[in-house]
Amino acid sequence: MRSVTVKTSATYEVLIGSGLLQKAGEAVKKVISPCKVAIVTDSTVVHLYEETVRQSLTEAGFSVCTFVFPAGEASKNIHTLSHLLEFLAKEEMTRTDLIVALGGGVTGDLAGFGAAVYLRGIPFVQIPTTFLAAIDSSVGGKTAVDLEAGKNLAGAFYQPKLVLCDTDVLQTLPEVVFADGIAEALKYGVL
Repeated sequence: MRSVTVKTSATYEVLIGSGLLQKAGEAVKKVISPCKVAIVTDSTVVHLYEETVRQSLTEAGFSVCTFVFPAGEASKNIHTLSHLLEFLAKEEMTRTDLIVALGGGVTGDLAGFGAAVYLRGIPFVQIPTTFLAAIDSSVGGKTAVDLEAGKNLAGAFYQPKLVLCDTDVLQTLPEVVFADGIAEALKYGVL
């Protein structure tokens, strides 16, 4: 496992390696005491990884609930954000509780923005499941939703407490989705 320290308005670690989903609970416990956790994920990722992350968090002493939204860019909007915020309120999440973004860039943006605005800010952790999200949207605190007028028009810079990049998840990506991440990495290299 490798660790990269990100120093922004808040310093946090990005952990990169194999098998991190199974170790998510212990890694999260090092940065926040056991509390209630809302896993935010989409209708595709929920079937692939939610149970593994839920079990790991539960074994580490966290209480877990899950918010699932329809997969795809079309869900990255104010309506889905509203549903997420209502879910967090219904679950009686507090400022000492935690959101875990489990998925690609849409999930990270939606969950991160939800964390930034719910109760004026609660902690969150990014667990990206695409290569693009791992190298781009999960790091740096960019969170947003799309408005009818355009992409990413409502958002906030809000840093995660931790980022877990499990390299095993890359094996389940469709080739075109992995290629998106490779193209972004090449763009960064050129810049």
